[in-house]
Amino acid sequence: TSTAAAAAAAAAAAAAKAMSNVKAAATVLTEYGHRSTLHGLSHMFQSGDLWRKAFWLVLTFAASGACVYHIYATVSNYLESPITSIYRDEGPQALFPGVTICNLKPVSEALLHAEEEKAALFHHLDQVWNFFDNWLFGLRSRKHSETRVEYKERQRELLKTYTDIFWVSDDTREFGLSDRHTLLMCLYKNKHCNASNFKLVQHHRYWNCYTFQPLDGDRTIDNSDQDSGLRLILFTDSNFDSNRLDDSVNYLRSMTREDEITNPYSLRTYLGRGNRTLNQVLTGNKWEAEGLRIFIHNESQFPTTSDIAFDVSSGASTTIEVNTKQVNTLNRPPSHVCNAEEPETISYVRYFGPNVTGLRSYRLTQPEAVMEAQQKMIFDKCGCYTHLLPFKFNTSLLCLYADPQHRIHPSMEFMQRLACHTNSFKLAEQKTSELLQQKDEYKPCTSWKLQATKVQVPWPRSDELIDFVNYVFMPSYIAELQNEDQVMHLLKSRNSRAEAIIRHLFNPDCRKENGTDAPLVDSWCISRAKLKANVAQIWIKPASTHAGVYMEEYSYDWPEALSEVGGIFGLWMGISLLSVMEFIELLCILMSVCTSRDAGKRSSNVGSAAASRNRMPQDFEAILRYLASLEDEEMREPVRQLQYQRQQPQQQQQPQQQQQLNSARAAREPSG
Repeated sequence: TSTAAAAAAAAAAAAAKAMSNVKAAATVLTEYGHRSTLHGLSHMFQSGDLWRKAFWLVLTFAASGACVYHIYATVSNYLESPITSIYRDEGPQALFPGVTICNLKPVSEALLHAEEEKAALFHHLDQVWNFFDNWLFGLRSRKHSETRVEYKERQRELLKTYTDIFWVSDDTREFGLSDRHTLLMCLYKNKHCNASNFKLVQHHRYWNCYTFQPLDGDRTIDNSDQDSGLRLILFTDSNFDSNRLDDSVNYLRSMTREDEITNPYSLRTYLGRGNRTLNQVLTGNKWEAEGLRIFIHNESQFPTTSDIAFDVSSGASTTIEVNTKQVNTLNRPPSHVCNAEEPETISYVRYFGPNVTGLRSYRLTQPEAVMEAQQKMIFDKCGCYTHLLPFKFNTSLLCLYADPQHRIHPSMEFMQRLACHTNSFKLAEQKTSELLQQKDEYKPCTSWKLQATKVQVPWPRSDELIDFVNYVFMPSYIAELQNEDQVMHLLKSRNSRAEAIIRHLFNPDCRKENGTDAPLVDSWCISRAKLKANVAQIWIKPASTHAGVYMEEYSYDWPEALSEVGGIFGLWMGISLLSVMEFIELLCILMSVCTSRDAGKRSSNVGSAAASRNRMPQDFEAILRYLASLEDEEMREPVRQLQYQRQQPQQQQQPQQQQQLNSARAAREPSG
């Protein structure tokens, strides 16, 4: 019984304490409502009329809902586009881009079209390589299930493999495009330039390419008028053919299906009886035009990796206008990652030959990092590197390099490397998209992007053709004939390149009116058709002296976000920083009240604070009485009205208070 009584007493004490805490909390909330800077809340607590309280309650809830929706819309808009893109036309000083010139026909037609040079080429291929007759013999035969078109496509790819092995293993620099004989005129920023401004870059598809580099390194763009940029007149060395098509057709008609199965094509028959050139083999199954390919790239970028390339036809004048843009992006991992620091450098082989390797440093950005990863994949699989991507090692480490003692009869080790290279390179190409995502950290936050457009018209004009031959074309080659040493290329030809070019441009039935002593500049002996098929004019000009600027900025930074949120709360609910601090103070007081051991005392303290607030009207009455005693009539009249308004509720309350007092007295008196 005593235990039950004690438990009941404890429960009653706990209930009393809880009730005391509730009363104290209610008192605190009432006090907070009266003095809060939240306009809707203070109006609810201070309004004496029930309808006014209801009005402010509904209005406060409606404003709260509108505030929540406004914040939700703002946050959603930010999440959809957290970055703001800004573009300005006028930015920093633009720099002249890198320009690399490649020939779509890698091997010089002038050297290989004549019988002497052709015989020298065949002799080298026969003595050193045996025309690759012992290489991949089983793949040369036509299969019974193949159509003629399918067989021709597979055959061209096989012959292209032979020439790739030849390019990797031999010194082919003297076969391809020659800067001295290609450059007929050069003007940079309206000043003369020459072959020393062009640096050799070898490539498996184009063999010899040349990158323009100002001697003083001046790439600033002073203006964008007619004197700006780089002007070139080039000898393309593309076309000296006459009856080659007829000879090829006759040979193709002589080959039957049985011949292609039992006695298939070889490189020897393709170049000999088929009357083809190495250029036809080097293009593989790609049907490309005659002329040049111009790569526009950043100066620190490996040239042939640029995605801006234009084909320039022979017999045409081409204008390429380049627009430079600086791109500044934000590092926003993990969706967008970039490197804010200066990129590292990597050295690639620019040209190579026996015991010669020329290197040049380039910026290690995302494309280069991907190519390095692909090279590593191939090396890990095959123990060698591919020639189809830029490489930084000697050619002896390339998969298609054949030792001199194994060029007639390939070694088993080489054949295994060749098969491994073919499969591994295809796999590495398939991994390109995945590697691009993995190498995001190599993408610079600040980069230079190039945009270019091309306009091409026929050239040279018929009325200027004679002057062009006399004053531009022939003087260049006369100087070469007088000063040029014998070309010591792989074929060891006795003729110079300039002599071979001029010899093929002359009409075979040329008759000089002035006899055999006529000067060499007699333009009437030049074949106009062959000349137009082997010259091109190029003008690479900047679009503006300043680069455009693309910038990324966050849609909100911290001050703007704080101002935006504060403006929304202030618009709909009148909340400011002070209101937030008041709410924090309220939470602290509530925690203090609820955790206090003497809740009643805490409640009385809060109640005394409320009582002091209720005494404020008495002080206000004193202030009104003082103002009414002033002599200023303009001040006294409004004060009297305020006194009258405050006295009316009191007069109405006095009868009610007297009636309540009388009822209490009657209840205390004993009944009759």
